[in-house]
Amino acid sequence: MGLLPLFFLFLLLTISSGESSNSVGVNYGQLGNNLPSPKQSVKLVQSLGATRIKIYDANPDILDAFKDTNVEVTMMVPNELIINISNSQKLADSWVQSNVVPFYSKTKIRYLLVGNEVISSSPKEIWPRIVPAMRKIQNSLKAHRLNRIKVSTSMAIDVLEPLSRPSNGSFRSDIADPIVKPLLQFLSRTKSFYFFDVYPYFAWVADPKNINLDYALFESRNIKYTDPVTKLNYTNLFDQMVDSVVFAMKRLGYPDIGIFIAETGWPNGGDIDQIGANIYNAATYNRNVVKKLTAKPTIGTPARPGSGN
Repeated sequence: MGLLPLFFLFLLLTISSGESSNSVGVNYGQLGNNLPSPKQSVKLVQSLGATRIKIYDANPDILDAFKDTNVEVTMMVPNELIINISNSQKLADSWVQSNVVPFYSKTKIRYLLVGNEVISSSPKEIWPRIVPAMRKIQNSLKAHRLNRIKVSTSMAIDVLEPLSRPSNGSFRSDIADPIVKPLLQFLSRTKSFYFFDVYPYFAWVADPKNINLDYALFESRNIKYTDPVTKLNYTNLFDQMVDSVVFAMKRLGYPDIGIFIAETGWPNGGDIDQIGANIYNAATYNRNVVKKLTAKPTIGTPARPGSGN
């Protein structure tokens, strides 16, 4: 299955942070053949009007290429380094010294993610080490007075219990208290954001009989879902998924942490028997999600309308 090569990256629904903005960005993957050089990629990103990129490591060529541009960069500590960094402040200091300090501030490094979808893709022994590693990276940034760089990690939607109504959103019982609660505590204390990936396609394809395709593509005109508890009305699947996270955080005692949509998109191709994965649907979804998230004034979601709720 292929996903459109440029995923959209947004800052969505920030709360009392002074940073609320809905601008389009690009997830800069480096897997593939005949990829453009970092210098060529800068021109491509700028031609798209994107103001943010996210890279999945700390590639020095990419960080150097984006010097003296207005593009904000989100960089990442790879999953395989989390355990070692969590056990060693010295290693965290060395990593920041080698991968952040030489490029800041000419390169606008704005966010530093410790791992990518660790709960979904890495062995369980890494999970409880995420927050300790984040703390050590935060300590290193503070020591270098790089206080504008926010530290977080990114999560997939599968950290939640199976989705139903948004108001019933809750983190999985095996990770809620030991993993997620310390993460939310860290994000609240440092005024950082909860990064997560939103792919309505996968929720729709798992239950196409009960979820209308137009509802998943932001194309529904007369279709809506009303949460029976909150009475909030939903006109698209994306908002339902985001608000499930909002209510899950609230359930753990953190109702006001800002949300950062780290990835979203729609498959532009797949296996013969894979329904709905085509260029038309991918273009429709991406066009509509960009329209929604860059609207002025900010639309938000039913649980967090606008940018101040």
